[in-house]
Amino acid sequence: MQARSKNWVTPRRLWHNVMYDRIICAIGLGSRERAERLLRTSRALLSTGGELTVAHIVERFPPGRENPDDWAVSVIGEAEEKLDALCRRLGITASIDVRMGTASRTLLTVANERNADLIVLATHTSDILDRIFGSTVEYVIRHAECSVLVERADKTLRNGTTKTDSTKKKP
Repeated sequence: MQARSKNWVTPRRLWHNVMYDRIICAIGLGSRERAERLLRTSRALLSTGGELTVAHIVERFPPGRENPDDWAVSVIGEAEEKLDALCRRLGITASIDVRMGTASRTLLTVANERNADLIVLATHTSDILDRIFGSTVEYVIRHAECSVLVERADKTLRNGTTKTDSTKKKP
């Protein structure tokens, strides 16, 4: 086994030295805590003077509606207000971009339009639909023209705690 030199840098340490100029932070349905972590991670990786865009994609129309215009306008407006309030509460300056469409493809469209150099998004616990149709994260990773940072979903351990719960230091 070869010894490491003193100048060797772990990938984790190297990652924290990289700064990005244009980041897309994808916030989906899920916990506020996860959204806050994604936003804080995005801000930490943003270069001084960089541009952060918070993206949310609305995928589903209510059943029985052929024309989603009124519904879409209200849903998009509500999502924009919530994301703007979250960013203000965290002291994060960001553009908010809420759109209708397929999450994976629309997210890549936003990233291409903004000439992003990083997309930050989170996984969720996979379900049968992910196995049949594939996940949004998987599609984004395979087709993005920029770097992608993925926060993994918390996994429940045998003792009922989550992986993040068990790794937290006790006071």
